[in-house]
Amino acid sequence: MTELKKTPYKWIAARIESLDPCQDYEEIVRLTNCYYTNEFMNNLLYGVILTTLVKPEWTARAIWREDGGKILHRANVRFEDTEHHNMTWMFYGPHDQHTTSSIAQVNNLHARYEKITPGCYGHNDYYVYTLASAALTGDRFPRRLGLPGYTEKQKIVAHLFYQKLPEQFETHHAHGERKPLTGFPESWEDAEVWCERHEHTDWGPIDPRSELIAEAVWQQFAYRYFPPGLRWLGRAVQVALITPHDLKAINAADVHPMTRMLIVWVMGWMFWLLAFAPNPAPGESFVEKQNAIPKEEKTKRLKGLIAADRVFCPYFARGYKDKRPDCPYFRKLADRL
Repeated sequence: MTELKKTPYKWIAARIESLDPCQDYEEIVRLTNCYYTNEFMNNLLYGVILTTLVKPEWTARAIWREDGGKILHRANVRFEDTEHHNMTWMFYGPHDQHTTSSIAQVNNLHARYEKITPGCYGHNDYYVYTLASAALTGDRFPRRLGLPGYTEKQKIVAHLFYQKLPEQFETHHAHGERKPLTGFPESWEDAEVWCERHEHTDWGPIDPRSELIAEAVWQQFAYRYFPPGLRWLGRAVQVALITPHDLKAINAADVHPMTRMLIVWVMGWMFWLLAFAPNPAPGESFVEKQNAIPKEEKTKRLKGLIAADRVFCPYFARGYKDKRPDCPYFRKLADRL
């Protein structure tokens, strides 16, 4: 208790300022990303970011498959799994055993999925984009709200951190072949140019499953955090934070321009006001608080998520089965009722 009282009101910024970006990048990433977040924010960003990753046909095929896959049938559990891996990497850093074990688990999972949907997990540039764009997210997101982005120190740190992660990821090919990733951008500036070019690639005809994936993650967030009657707002909040270009690339319906402007303005003010709040105390990062939850409570929570997923799947199916009568993937949602 005495320790907490001595903690400065804004100790995180002071600590970051005292650290060397080239030597202490793991700690700076942990301080930047693991203290200011919560499940609501992680779930919001999950819906915003995943939308940019499902433009190619093979990503839609890998995630939705033929029946909706985990993104429909275990929507909340899938988010929690993604959150767990991402927060593990950011909290422990690229070289910690927790991270190496987590990435090995992801690699093995992708190797199994490659056998289910062949040709979907061997695209080197897709993995590079996923990691490079993740490095940019902490700068892009606040700037989209009209707030300051990363400092030069944070840009150096984010690039160094995410430059290390690709060393452990693999692409997956026929007959169980695995290859290391290559071609990660050499600097922050290169990453910005590389991602911008990738985001404006013409991926050919739009697979309708890309739209279904986006709608499923938006509705998962809306269903989890918004009451009936306001779930349209849960979807709108996420869509307003995605560029019209990215929405058009997957044939997803945009919100009205005035709605977009209002949501961005309100969220910008909210985050600006939150900047004046005191920092969480040392030891109260998102990961540390999650680790402190008793095993029995975690088990109970998982059961609750599984139960919620059983309800969400038919809820989503009812809302979208008749949206595109010409599309077999939309029509097939009727089987989930």
